[in-house]
Amino acid sequence: MKIVIIGAGAMGCLYGAYLSRHNEVIMLDSYQPQVDAINKNGITVSEEDGTEQHFSSVRACLSGEYKEDADLVIVFVKSTYTEDALKTNRKLFGEHTLVMTLQNGAGNDRKIEQYVVKKNIIIGTSKHNSVNNGNGHVRHSGTGATTIGSNLKENSNLQIISNLLEESGFAVEISDDIQRIIWSKLFVNLSINTFTAITRSPIRSMIDNHYAWDFAEKMICEAVDVAEADGTHFSYMEVLNMVHHVCEDAGKGYSSMSQDVMNCRKTEIDAINGAIVEQAKLYNVAAPYNRLIVDLIHAIEESYKYQK
Repeated sequence: MKIVIIGAGAMGCLYGAYLSRHNEVIMLDSYQPQVDAINKNGITVSEEDGTEQHFSSVRACLSGEYKEDADLVIVFVKSTYTEDALKTNRKLFGEHTLVMTLQNGAGNDRKIEQYVVKKNIIIGTSKHNSVNNGNGHVRHSGTGATTIGSNLKENSNLQIISNLLEESGFAVEISDDIQRIIWSKLFVNLSINTFTAITRSPIRSMIDNHYAWDFAEKMICEAVDVAEADGTHFSYMEVLNMVHHVCEDAGKGYSSMSQDVMNCRKTEIDAINGAIVEQAKLYNVAAPYNRLIVDLIHAIEESYKYQK
């Protein structure tokens, strides 16, 4: 299968590397040095057990330069860049092209629907954690299931993607309520990503720092209220326990937003906590803690100019 991955960052490279075991994989990215490094040296994945795997068959192009139809496109850019990435690479989408989003945040599937029919859209989340060390080298710092689903009640394409991922070494779960899974991932990201970004610390620190956990509880409870208003019910304790377990399992891994802040990059805050704030407005639900954290992360982004 010809697979094109839009976004050659930490997670894009991890999935691209594994999928290249049995497929033709082309990585697209807007950062020329990353494209050059992958074309020259492939992708190297450092595993949790200290071993390294090298994947030399992966190719890379600048975003927008590869114009052939793909069998599968996986979108791994930051959610705030989704619309631009889809528009720039619209020639990838043929009549039968499947498109999968494993991005953070909410609403990415609605953006993809502008280019691809609904039955060809796969929505998913990943419990893998990966750190981008640059030059096509990533550290695989956490493992878990890739959960996929569709906004259609029945979609035969789900089994095709499940088989593809499993063949490449990924554990896969197919969900018949993928929006609930998306909300669950959003709860994790809106709490863990933000505080580890502010403190520039590993994911585990979220539960070791009682000040951070106390504030996270408030953000999570606001988000649960918004989810309820949107039609998906969660109990507060259910979500708090879930986030706590993620912190325990992730250990010394770093969140994507923490990596962004440490490298002075724009974050996905608007697609994560910002999505909660926008939906809270829609349903007239109070979300002051999430609003505060959005402003704080943007303030950190504005401070980058003093660190360069």
